[in-house]
Amino acid sequence: MSGLSSYLMSTLSRVGGLGGSSGIPDFPFVVGEKVATVWPWTIHAGTSTDGKHVSIFVFDKPRGTQYVGAAQNALRRMRTLRHPGVLRYMGGAETSDAIYIATERIVPLDLNDRNEELVRWGLFRIAEALRFVNEDCKLVHANVCKDAVFVTDAGEWRLGGLELMDAVGAERPVYREMGSVVPGYAGRMAPEIKVQGVQGTAALDGWGLAELISECYTTEMPLGLGALHAQLRNNNPKLRMAAHGFVEAAQRSGGVLDTAFVRACRFLESVTVKDSHERAEFFAGLGAAAAEFPRMFAQRKMLPELLTLVEFGGADNGHSAVLASVVQIARDMDETEYSTVVAPAVVRLFASTDRALRFALLEHATALLHGMHDDVVVASVYPAFATGFGDAAPAIREATVKAALSMAPRVGSKTLNSDLIKHLVRAVADAEPGIRTNSLICIGKLCAKNGPGVTDTSLRYIVCPALLHALRDVFPPVRAAALAVSGACAMRWDAVDVARRVVPAISPLLVDGERPVRVAAAKAINVMVAHIEGHAREMPETVAKKMDKVGAQAEAVADLAANGWGGWAVSSLSSTISGAISLASSVSQSGARSESAGVRSEPAGVRSEPSGIRSEPSGLSEPPQVSQRPSTTINSPTAVSTSISSNAAVSQSAGGWEFNDDWGEDAADAWGIDDNDDDSWNAQPNTTGGMTAVANTPVKLAKPAAITPVIKPVVKPVTKKDTNPVQPRRKGLGAMKLGGGAKSNPVDQFL
Repeated sequence: MSGLSSYLMSTLSRVGGLGGSSGIPDFPFVVGEKVATVWPWTIHAGTSTDGKHVSIFVFDKPRGTQYVGAAQNALRRMRTLRHPGVLRYMGGAETSDAIYIATERIVPLDLNDRNEELVRWGLFRIAEALRFVNEDCKLVHANVCKDAVFVTDAGEWRLGGLELMDAVGAERPVYREMGSVVPGYAGRMAPEIKVQGVQGTAALDGWGLAELISECYTTEMPLGLGALHAQLRNNNPKLRMAAHGFVEAAQRSGGVLDTAFVRACRFLESVTVKDSHERAEFFAGLGAAAAEFPRMFAQRKMLPELLTLVEFGGADNGHSAVLASVVQIARDMDETEYSTVVAPAVVRLFASTDRALRFALLEHATALLHGMHDDVVVASVYPAFATGFGDAAPAIREATVKAALSMAPRVGSKTLNSDLIKHLVRAVADAEPGIRTNSLICIGKLCAKNGPGVTDTSLRYIVCPALLHALRDVFPPVRAAALAVSGACAMRWDAVDVARRVVPAISPLLVDGERPVRVAAAKAINVMVAHIEGHAREMPETVAKKMDKVGAQAEAVADLAANGWGGWAVSSLSSTISGAISLASSVSQSGARSESAGVRSEPAGVRSEPSGIRSEPSGLSEPPQVSQRPSTTINSPTAVSTSISSNAAVSQSAGGWEFNDDWGEDAADAWGIDDNDDDSWNAQPNTTGGMTAVANTPVKLAKPAAITPVIKPVVKPVTKKDTNPVQPRRKGLGAMKLGGGAKSNPVDQFL
């Protein structure tokens, strides 16, 4: 029973382990399922305790007792050899039942699925490994063939099959002792092995390299390779080419290994010893050349080396060129591979304090972030990215602003509205005008109708104030950018806010000194006016609440308001002479032309005197007495104050406003206007239905008999308790002063 239990335990340990581990002492690997068979091993998939994938060579002693010595020799040699071209040893163990060797994950060489560039690079790798074994280690491999070559995940060739390896000049070499038990060895071994007493040299491996080339090219060899192959197969060991001779000859100009792919791979392996000029020249052309390289090799071999080079400073000032090559190679990677190979390196690179590296990262942020999970971007990349907004170097700040467009879709709506958009708004006040302009453009793209996630609240309370501030910027492109962004965001703003806050701020820029600003302002205004008009069409006719009947005064005010532009002018006069003319009667006679309706006083905020006319109240003692009887006709303009201008006699027509002649010559004489001055003031209707007064010649006026400034009386609504609901309350000039003491108002005599 004890023998059976030991056999079962050994078998289980080889095919999967027990309790999540191999059960093999000092062997921290789990043996998985069988993948392939290569004499004298069976190759299994496996994993290390830290989760890395490996390949495990397993030799079962009970099933191959005659090969135990060869397997033990391979384990011993694997532990001591370290070279990029030699299969990488990761661990090994020997028990009473088996021998285990863990290596990097590989598969046996399959020449049926081949790439010509990879074959040439593989031959270079094997030849370099043999040179290392022969010259540096003073060893002889003695079994170079297709079965001794393995291929990594990246497509690189590795030299294995160390079962017959022994020292140069050994008296009883292993390849002579064990060669007879190796399948097919007698047909491919060098001729001198058969001769007893001849010590093995590096020429043995030259013969083996020729055997490998024959297996790779069974029909026709590339140009230049046939001659080298013939030198490797020379029967005389002293005249035979060794592996190092093959490498030197094949790399010459026009040689079989002188290709762009092989040169690029060789340069990357020795990049640390190249000068800065050579590195800059190489990386400048690598991005375009990488598109022609074998895809799997470029992604799994070249890409990690480029990322390591950037991370540890081997790129000098060529970070941008190296990252461009990284982007070119990684663009076709699936998300899983990208997250495994590229994403961890990108996270570490963003944490770097090297400004040249950070600038290059920001330039390629869009391509570098595309394959990363959003959670990784928010947690690991964005905090380091956001520090660029406050960097002391303007170039870093500007590059960070531009890269924000790539970062925004990846950080989510919460981070975008709570942090990123605030950084961009702060950049609007940056000292560099170029950064201010670019930040506005970035904000506009994020806040456009189809923008990624900027909420209406952020748009109203964060973005809008920044835009209004930018409209007053001294740098014209900033103003133009702010106008463009305002126009793009207009449809998302509330129409009332646009009408009350935005349009008044933009209007002065319609006459800006810079033409691009004026054009941008006109476009923005047109968009906003359309938005406001659309909102106005949806508004109700009135928002006033229904009320009970009020006095004739409220009805008259409504009628005047309905008359359009003329309402305020007539109501102003009605208020002025409200004591003499009741408001109700003035409304009833509004259809008829009357002299009193043509006389108006200027409303508040409008100049009371035409240009060039100055009132002189000094020297006036008492105003002329006017009858207290109310009348609807005023025969003389001297009965009113000079606040009624000389061009106040106007009427409203379909085309706008025009002058009347109802005052007659006496009225003109009273104001000091000569007959020849009829053309002094002309009113022309404008396109909006209003009035435009054109002064042809200055108007000469005589001093009126009594000129006193007038303050428009305020008409207050009358409640139901008033006995006369249309009777306005009078208000005199009071204590108002105009060039002297308080003056009495002649219009008060009507009240």
